[in-house]
Amino acid sequence: MTDTNPTLLAGQVALVLGASRSIGRGIAIELGAAGAYVIAVSRTTGASEGARGGSSQETIDMIRDLGGDGEAIACDCADYDAVGRLIDDIRTRHGRIDILINSVFLAGEFFPSIGQRIWETSADLFEQVVTIPTRAAYAAIRHATPLLADSAKAGRAGLIVNISGRAGTAYRYNVAYGVGKAAIERLTRDAALDLRELGVTIASIWPNGHALPGQPPETPRYTGRAIAHLAASPDRAALSGQHRWSAELGADHGFSDEFGHFHPVPPLIDEYSLER
Repeated sequence: MTDTNPTLLAGQVALVLGASRSIGRGIAIELGAAGAYVIAVSRTTGASEGARGGSSQETIDMIRDLGGDGEAIACDCADYDAVGRLIDDIRTRHGRIDILINSVFLAGEFFPSIGQRIWETSADLFEQVVTIPTRAAYAAIRHATPLLADSAKAGRAGLIVNISGRAGTAYRYNVAYGVGKAAIERLTRDAALDLRELGVTIASIWPNGHALPGQPPETPRYTGRAIAHLAASPDRAALSGQHRWSAELGADHGFSDEFGHFHPVPPLIDEYSLER
């Protein structure tokens, strides 16, 4: 399957934190292509400076090009109270959130630290890689839970997805990166216990950021398709508190990326790990 069904999530409201580029953008695009109204959030709605560029407004433009709809909102997700105000505003204007995606990650600040040992990393790496993404996800879950509970009660998705990765269980890139992913994994697992009585599903999704030998790389939109299918699945509650590779969901639901490529599940340990 190379095109997303535009009625898969019709009528649902999806909030995507970290939607200006990369994985967050790919998720927002595919949720919009599946029929959800997407609220794309990033630090600014205009393009950021530097080589990476990207903006949440560009993400919304891409969604509209595919026939979907949504809006771009600026919010500093590193600010706990700002996330609360954002969700209060959505409650006032839309009255609901059916799908919450936590994909905040300061990739530009992180990339130079890949391969550095703990004594070589900058003094602010922990804040950038551990504190900010975890605090943003925690704040969003805390403030959005009443709306997500209403969604679940009404028979809609009632789904939270935290973007994480294999570093939550095995060394990858550096120590700070692993601590950050482990925090997201623990947040997912423990929040699932709190949310169980409300019928809200929370899971972590693991994209594979590097191509396997002889294979094309996974695209951000491939992860977006994984989440769209998870949100539409009647069995999604069975995954609450757990993690799944994007490729595992691809195999389960039979979808490809936007180029028609299917992807195998990658190994836990690869060349970016110190473990063997």
